[in-house]
Amino acid sequence: MDLQQKLTRGFFITFALLMGLGAHYFQHNQGGSGLELAVNNVVWIFFSILIGLGLWKITAQQKIYYSKYTAIIFIALGLFFLPVFYPNNALADQSYTRLLGLFAGILLFLSLQQFNFTRAQVEKLLLLIVLAGFIQACYSLMQDYLLPADNIFGYNVGYGRPYGIFQQPNVLASFMATTLILSGYLLQKINDKRLQLFLLVTAMLNIWVITVAMSRTGYLGTIIALVLLLPWAWQTNKKRMTFFLIAVLMGIGFASMKGDALGARNVQALSEGGQRLVHYSNSWNMIKEKPLLGYGYGGFEKEYLLYTAEQFANGHSKHEVAVLTHPHNDLLFWAVEGGIAPIIAILILIITFLKLLSTFKLSKALALLSLVVPIALHTQTEYPLYHSALHWLVLMVLIFYVDYESERVNEKTFSPTFFLRVSGILIPTFTTIFMLTNLYTMAKITEYERSRNPDIRELMNIVNPLVFDNNFSFHLYNFRLNVATQQDNKIEIAKIVSELEETVIASPKPYYLHLLYLAYKTSNQPEKATATLDYARYLYPGDMNLKNADKAPSSNALSTAVDTKNISQGATTIVSNAGVTD
Repeated sequence: MDLQQKLTRGFFITFALLMGLGAHYFQHNQGGSGLELAVNNVVWIFFSILIGLGLWKITAQQKIYYSKYTAIIFIALGLFFLPVFYPNNALADQSYTRLLGLFAGILLFLSLQQFNFTRAQVEKLLLLIVLAGFIQACYSLMQDYLLPADNIFGYNVGYGRPYGIFQQPNVLASFMATTLILSGYLLQKINDKRLQLFLLVTAMLNIWVITVAMSRTGYLGTIIALVLLLPWAWQTNKKRMTFFLIAVLMGIGFASMKGDALGARNVQALSEGGQRLVHYSNSWNMIKEKPLLGYGYGGFEKEYLLYTAEQFANGHSKHEVAVLTHPHNDLLFWAVEGGIAPIIAILILIITFLKLLSTFKLSKALALLSLVVPIALHTQTEYPLYHSALHWLVLMVLIFYVDYESERVNEKTFSPTFFLRVSGILIPTFTTIFMLTNLYTMAKITEYERSRNPDIRELMNIVNPLVFDNNFSFHLYNFRLNVATQQDNKIEIAKIVSELEETVIASPKPYYLHLLYLAYKTSNQPEKATATLDYARYLYPGDMNLKNADKAPSSNALSTAVDTKNISQGATTIVSNAGVTD
């Protein structure tokens, strides 16, 4: 077996391990998105290894495979990165992980092309994605039906909606919808009876999960994708499509046997836009104010907060302001932060992708489009690509598959391979080190924040605080302020005040503002303390901890700040990930 064959085998083994094991990794955490969720760290480790193998494949074959869509993707990438060089990027460092993730997805697309897979091999990749959907469906149904109240996964059985490993029902639903449609698509192509049975069982379980997850995004994505898939599937093999529809109906039937399936979310609630519409409206108004350059990468959370606080204070909005890291629509998000350049990039990608589909017969084009609809639709109602690295990886594989089906791959001799060999080693090495140390940090932060008697020394062992910088910084500030107050160390208190003043400029989060208020009080600066609290209440008029901050007994003031952090963080998670969405 030569090096190229070993690399191909290594790619399949890595992909299989990801879909069969890595994508389902569980570790207790405090919620959030991105690398704040344990499973995403593990997915990115496999993600980087797949990229590394693809780069090594180029060096082994001394040539690079590409398509017209590859060139379009890299042109779009340049437009995405263009706003980094704008003059309004004081907070651009907060967007670097997102941009790196975008670049990684494009490298994965390029890496997939290098293996020049046979049709059977590509179908195996797609089958492995369906396997991941099957495992998640089983796990989700276990959450919803089998787990006791006191379970090792920390799942709240009273919540009433499974969320799988994703910790968010809508993210689970869009992944279930994707693997449901993919199972229906592959059913028309695969002749192995056992695999056909596996696909039918997966379809039944997936629709079952989608139904009990009660996700508008999941329902809508599934319906639209099924409508798009049906004509081609019916023309290809009526019998198999009939069995697929029967499996779907059986799954819905099993789900409907759950008496409270729609109890928590009635039909009226499902038809309402909720707080999301307010976010859309506010974001659109912000875009109209700065349509060309936007507000700067990394600045959405702060700028949205300032804008909506002003709207609420002036009586232009009846909705109280809450922490929001994303407007629940990716087009709006990129436009608010980056202006016109990233929107042009997105439009180029969409138009070129549709042009790619136009090379197929209409029924086949619609079927291929159905594969990406659930995730693509979800990006316009929430932020699944930031919440789940698996969604981003699967989306890139599906886009690669559509491009692969067009059979328009070119090749070019590529001899300068030293850089690619080094990159193929360093990318997975550094990614793995970063993700493993971040998982360790997550474990320490979670243990500290859930402990009844937290010991700050536990956090001193952390070697990679980057992802959890807000958590780490808050706890450290709070500890230092407590100690300095007890020791009446005015020099240390003054230093803390100075550092917090800089922190709230870049990150005016409620718990930082509360700490600054307490620090001012402790340092005998009542005017600044009052002004800070007034400003905090102006930004967060609905925060009860801030409303009661000056009513707390002085002896409990600092411990109250800890509660503020925990409650505010919880409110952020609810507002961003559940309460205002589905």
